[in-house]
Amino acid sequence: MGPGSGSGMARVPDEGVQNARPPVLLGCVSVLAFVIAVFGLAAFLIVFLESGADTGKVRLEDAEAYAPGSVEFIGEEHLFLVRLADGAYLALADLDAANRARTERRCRVAPMQLTDARLPGILARYGAVMSDDAAGSTLVFREECGGALYDVTGLRLDSEGRNLDRYPVSIDSAGRVVVDTAKRQCSQREQLNPFAPAGCE
Repeated sequence: MGPGSGSGMARVPDEGVQNARPPVLLGCVSVLAFVIAVFGLAAFLIVFLESGADTGKVRLEDAEAYAPGSVEFIGEEHLFLVRLADGAYLALADLDAANRARTERRCRVAPMQLTDARLPGILARYGAVMSDDAAGSTLVFREECGGALYDVTGLRLDSEGRNLDRYPVSIDSAGRVVVDTAKRQCSQREQLNPFAPAGCE
C-alpha cells in the first residue's frame, strides 16, 4: 500500500483512543458524584438524628448552665426543666391530667409568684406534704382553672390524684441536657405512695 494509505490506517487507532476517553472521564465523574452524594446523605442523617428531629428528643443547653434549685420554662415544648438542689434534673409537663382531658379551654400550670399573697398560706398548709426532694423549696405550681397545686417535683398537693407528667432527662456525650418528650411518665398521689405509677391517657 502507498504512504497515503499507511498514514490513514495509522490514524484509526488514535481516533479510537480519543473517542473512548470522554466516556471514561464521564464515568469517573459520575462515580465521584455518587460517592459524594452518599457521604453527604450519611452526614445529613447523622446531623438529623443527633438533632433529635422527629424523635421527640429535645436538646437544651449545657448541663452546667442550669443551677441547682433552678426552674426554667421551655415554652416551645410546654415543659419545665427543674434542677433540684442535689443536682438531679426533672422535666415536667405544663398541662396536668384534668386539662389534658378537656376538649374546651385548657389551663396550663405556672409557678406562683413570690409576691402572690396566697403563697405564704399555701406553703404553711401544704409544706408538710411536699416530696422530700422539694424540702425547703418555695416554688408551687398552680393551675388556675381548677386551682390544682403541685410542688417543684410535680407532686399533687391539694388532694390525691394525678401528679404532673414527667419526661425522661439525660445528658448526652456533649454534656447537653436532653429531654425525651415522646415518652411521658405518669404517676398519681396515693395515701401510701405519693408517686404511684399510673397510666398515661
